[in-house]
Amino acid sequence: MEDFYIKNKQAVQNLIILCGGILACFLFFRYLFPIFLPFILGWLLSLLFIPLADQLEKYHIPRWAGALVGILIFISILGFLGYFAGNQLYQQLQNLLNDLPYYLEKMEEGLTLFWIEINNLLMDLPDEFTNITANLQDGIFSILLSLVQSSGSVSMIAAVPKILLGFFIALFSAFFFTKDKEGIHRAFKTHVEPLLGGSLEATKRDLATSLWGYAKTQLILMGYIFLISIIGLYLFHSPYALLLSVAIAIIDALPFFGSGFILWPGAVFHFVLGNNVLGIGYLVIYGVVQVVRQLMQPKILGDQIGMHPLLALFSMYFGYRCIGFWGLILGPIVAVVLRTILLFQQKNNRDLSSNH
Repeated sequence: MEDFYIKNKQAVQNLIILCGGILACFLFFRYLFPIFLPFILGWLLSLLFIPLADQLEKYHIPRWAGALVGILIFISILGFLGYFAGNQLYQQLQNLLNDLPYYLEKMEEGLTLFWIEINNLLMDLPDEFTNITANLQDGIFSILLSLVQSSGSVSMIAAVPKILLGFFIALFSAFFFTKDKEGIHRAFKTHVEPLLGGSLEATKRDLATSLWGYAKTQLILMGYIFLISIIGLYLFHSPYALLLSVAIAIIDALPFFGSGFILWPGAVFHFVLGNNVLGIGYLVIYGVVQVVRQLMQPKILGDQIGMHPLLALFSMYFGYRCIGFWGLILGPIVAVVLRTILLFQQKNNRDLSSNH
């Protein structure tokens, strides 16, 4: 056993580092990430406020004042955007309420025709199937009601205080990150960099490369999804094909949304109105978009960040299983960091071996 370890010392060390890194990442993202998230957001916000504080400091304005000004500007922009979006939402909601009777009438007509067709098809079948069909109508209503009751609206309302608390903690942490930038930087240099050694600079470079690679991956996928959407929508003679294609390409790249945010309601709407061909077309486009994204994203992402597609796929799935959607983004980034540490460790071992 000792001979095996001596012969494969480097491989065993790399395996231990890799397994330890994976375990540490799992425990962190599974249990600690929600705790650190407001402070991570605060650090990202401080990157916006620090240039302003640096400029104001040249005019002998304290950094705390510069940080406070940056936060007030940020809150003002959020308030303006919120007011503008709320005003637009209110107007569109009014238009929807005005048109709601028309849509309800059309949906009622479509559902009535749908059940008439179902009853005609099953009229000659045994009574058991007829009873099942009759119960199905009542069952659909109860299912829809249970879906509404079990939807995320109640949980989202309950989560509002936590979201607000996290938002204010992020702002306070951004204030201190901006105000005490030099002190925090010195503490980092003194206590953290010695633990990481020379791998820190390499990690920074690879991390920047991976973030830019992820952005390029999303842009490439948006191009493919736009082409698929516009070709499919034109083939199925969908109205507003160009507008819908642009919206699908953008929304598909957003967290928690995806192309189904547009295509699924559109399919249901056209089915209810009796336009079955277009409804099926929307579902076909959705299926093609999902297949293309799932197949191409690991390959494109791996090419952009210099990682094998299988490793990119594993890191994305691992991140997704740990923390959900955001794991699809953070998983490959963590994989890049671990790979950089392993490569730096191997380089150090080779240098030590050559010196001896």
